[in-house]
Amino acid sequence: MSESDVHISFDEQVVIVTGAARGIGRAHALEFAARGASVLVNDVLADEADAVAGEIRSAGGKAATSYDSVATVEGGQHVVDAALERFGDVHVLVNNAGNIQAGFFHEISWENIHNQLDTHLVGSMSVTQPAWRVMMRNGYGRVIMTSSTSGMLSHGGLSNYAAAKAGVYGLMKSLASEGLDYGIQVTAILPLAATTIGARNTVPYVQKYFGDIYLGGVLAGRRDPALIAHLACYLASRECPITGEAFSVAGGRYARVFVGIADGWVQPDLSAVDAESVRDHIDEIRDTSTFSIPMWAQDELSDVGKRVEVLLSEDT
Repeated sequence: MSESDVHISFDEQVVIVTGAARGIGRAHALEFAARGASVLVNDVLADEADAVAGEIRSAGGKAATSYDSVATVEGGQHVVDAALERFGDVHVLVNNAGNIQAGFFHEISWENIHNQLDTHLVGSMSVTQPAWRVMMRNGYGRVIMTSSTSGMLSHGGLSNYAAAKAGVYGLMKSLASEGLDYGIQVTAILPLAATTIGARNTVPYVQKYFGDIYLGGVLAGRRDPALIAHLACYLASRECPITGEAFSVAGGRYARVFVGIADGWVQPDLSAVDAESVRDHIDEIRDTSTFSIPMWAQDELSDVGKRVEVLLSEDT
């Protein structure tokens, strides 16, 4: 039997999905449940969370609910406790909870800044930490983070959201490294889909840059949240060997997202470096025709060290 013939199953696994009452989170919960998982549907929207759990149970699946906010340490702990009390374990955590409070930087309030950091970044940590301890004891776990192209690439009017989502990417990388010794894999998804929070993004830049292509053009009908859930299920599966990587889903296109570092300019004689020499080599510094993709921070230092050794040996 080939690998393509094997059905991805989550039988006897417990999956927590935060922000699961609507949109992408709902799609995650339904997909995992359809594949046999016991799903904890977490959302502060109690009635809608209940509806998703009811939908799962009506289809023969297993679901429970949690209405705690992930924006506090206590709330995150309560989410994990609810999964343990109802199902006895945690195997997969999908950090999906989020909202958007858009605004231009010169106008945005600190209340909105803290809201975005607490919901997206603190929220990804508050649930993951207690779930992580369970996974460490089990020697197995899968954590899916939700970052965003509006964090890693972004546009005007989303400084608070972008900072939080870029932080989620960094959190994913750090936890993926820590998880290597414990059988815990951590990945991130950067999704583009038709969602409630996206509809509330009223910053003019959205229409200016995305209106013709994404919101009203050829991609308008290619924003089903289920497209995101398919990737999440694979990344969270036992079959998936990947950790420490991020993936974009946009209009049915699935692609790895990575941070690359240009080869740049190396000056072996440090006494010869000054602002003018940087100016004179700026085209070489900015040239992205050759680059590396370090997996971890130490890989960049290793690459630089090897290049310096070669240059110094050529000078002797």
